[in-house]
Amino acid sequence: MYTIKDAKIRRFTDIDGVRCAEIEVNSASVEDTGLLVYLAPSDGGDGYKMLRMLRNDAALELDWYDNNLHSAFEEVTDVVFSDNDGKDLPEKRGRFTRELLSHGKMDSELAAEFGK
Repeated sequence: MYTIKDAKIRRFTDIDGVRCAEIEVNSASVEDTGLLVYLAPSDGGDGYKMLRMLRNDAALELDWYDNNLHSAFEEVTDVVFSDNDGKDLPEKRGRFTRELLSHGKMDSELAAEFGK
Protein backbone atom coordinates (compact mmCIF):
# COMPACT_ATOMS: atom_id res chain seq x y z
CA MET A 1 0.00 0.00 0.00
CA TYR A 2 1.14 3.53 -0.78
CA THR A 3 2.22 5.41 2.37
CA ILE A 4 1.61 9.16 2.12
CA LYS A 5 4.51 11.39 3.18
CA ASP A 6 3.11 14.68 1.90
CA ALA A 7 -0.01 15.82 0.07
CA LYS A 8 -1.14 19.22 -1.14
CA ILE A 9 -3.84 20.59 -3.39
CA ARG A 10 -2.29 21.86 -6.60
CA ARG A 11 -5.43 23.30 -8.14
CA PHE A 12 -9.14 22.84 -8.71
CA THR A 13 -10.19 21.76 -12.17
CA ASP A 14 -12.89 19.96 -14.16
CA ILE A 15 -12.67 16.37 -15.38
CA ASP A 16 -15.44 15.31 -17.72
CA GLY A 17 -17.57 18.20 -16.46
CA VAL A 18 -17.05 17.34 -12.77
CA ARG A 19 -15.38 19.89 -10.48
CA CYS A 20 -12.51 18.25 -8.59
CA ALA A 21 -9.30 18.86 -6.69
CA GLU A 22 -5.94 17.88 -8.17
CA ILE A 23 -3.85 16.69 -5.24
CA GLU A 24 -0.11 16.05 -5.45
CA VAL A 25 0.87 13.10 -3.27
CA ASN A 26 4.41 12.09 -2.35
CA SER A 27 5.24 8.71 -0.91
CA ALA A 28 7.20 7.94 2.24
CA SER A 29 8.95 5.21 0.24
CA VAL A 30 11.71 6.18 -2.19
CA GLU A 31 10.63 3.32 -4.49
CA ASP A 32 7.18 4.83 -5.09
CA THR A 33 6.76 7.69 -7.55
CA GLY A 34 4.68 10.78 -6.97
CA LEU A 35 0.96 10.73 -7.70
CA LEU A 36 -1.68 13.15 -8.86
CA VAL A 37 -5.03 12.22 -7.34
CA TYR A 38 -8.29 13.80 -8.48
CA LEU A 39 -11.05 13.94 -5.85
CA ALA A 40 -14.60 15.22 -6.29
CA PRO A 41 -17.57 15.37 -3.91
CA SER A 42 -19.43 12.06 -3.92
CA ASP A 43 -22.87 11.89 -5.48
CA GLY A 44 -24.51 11.56 -2.05
CA GLY A 45 -22.63 14.61 -0.81
CA ASP A 46 -21.29 12.81 2.27
CA GLY A 47 -17.67 12.38 1.21
CA TYR A 48 -15.37 12.34 -1.77
CA LYS A 49 -14.81 9.98 -4.65
CA MET A 50 -11.60 9.41 -6.52
CA LEU A 51 -11.98 10.16 -10.22
CA ARG A 52 -8.45 9.43 -11.35
CA MET A 53 -4.94 8.67 -10.15
CA LEU A 54 -1.84 9.43 -12.22
CA ARG A 55 1.70 8.26 -11.53
CA ASN A 56 4.29 10.97 -12.05
CA ASP A 57 7.54 9.54 -13.43
CA ALA A 58 8.90 12.92 -14.49
CA ALA A 59 12.40 13.74 -13.33
CA LEU A 60 12.44 17.45 -12.55
CA GLU A 61 16.18 17.59 -13.31
CA LEU A 62 15.45 16.59 -16.93
CA ASP A 63 11.87 17.73 -17.35
CA TRP A 64 11.80 21.01 -15.45
CA TYR A 65 8.47 22.08 -16.94
CA ASP A 66 5.68 20.53 -14.86
CA ASN A 67 3.46 19.45 -17.74
CA ASN A 68 0.88 16.73 -17.04
CA LEU A 69 0.09 16.31 -20.74
CA HIS A 70 3.20 14.28 -21.61
CA SER A 71 3.93 10.60 -21.14
CA ALA A 72 5.60 10.95 -17.73
CA PHE A 73 2.09 10.90 -16.27
CA GLU A 74 0.47 7.47 -16.49
CA GLU A 75 -3.06 6.59 -15.36
CA VAL A 76 -2.74 3.97 -12.60
CA THR A 77 -6.14 4.05 -10.88
CA ASP A 78 -7.12 0.58 -12.07
CA VAL A 79 -3.66 -0.90 -11.46
CA VAL A 80 -3.25 0.35 -7.90
CA PHE A 81 -6.74 -0.58 -6.73
CA SER A 82 -7.21 -4.01 -8.27
CA ASP A 83 -6.40 -7.54 -7.22
CA ASN A 84 -4.62 -10.16 -9.31
CA ASP A 85 -7.77 -10.80 -11.35
CA GLY A 86 -8.02 -7.10 -12.28
CA LYS A 87 -11.14 -6.60 -10.18
CA ASP A 88 -11.48 -3.23 -8.45
CA LEU A 89 -11.18 -3.44 -4.71
CA PRO A 90 -13.37 -0.66 -3.25
CA GLU A 91 -11.95 -1.12 0.26
CA LYS A 92 -8.40 -0.35 -0.96
CA ARG A 93 -9.62 2.73 -2.82
CA GLY A 94 -11.65 3.87 0.20
CA ARG A 95 -8.77 3.33 2.63
CA PHE A 96 -6.39 5.37 0.47
CA THR A 97 -8.97 8.18 0.09
CA ARG A 98 -9.56 8.30 3.87
CA GLU A 99 -5.81 8.41 4.52
CA LEU A 100 -5.42 11.22 2.00
CA LEU A 101 -8.29 13.22 3.51
CA SER A 102 -6.81 12.87 7.00
CA HIS A 103 -3.43 14.21 5.90
CA GLY A 104 -2.82 17.70 7.29
CA LYS A 105 -5.70 20.07 6.60
CA MET A 106 -6.79 18.32 3.41
CA ASP A 107 -10.36 17.59 4.52
CA SER A 108 -10.99 21.17 5.69
CA GLU A 109 -9.44 22.67 2.53
CA LEU A 110 -11.66 20.52 0.33
CA ALA A 111 -14.71 21.33 2.48
CA ALA A 112 -14.01 25.06 2.07
CA GLU A 113 -13.82 24.73 -1.72
CA PHE A 114 -16.81 22.43 -2.16
CA GLY A 115 -19.00 23.99 0.53
CA LYS A 116 -19.23 20.99 2.84
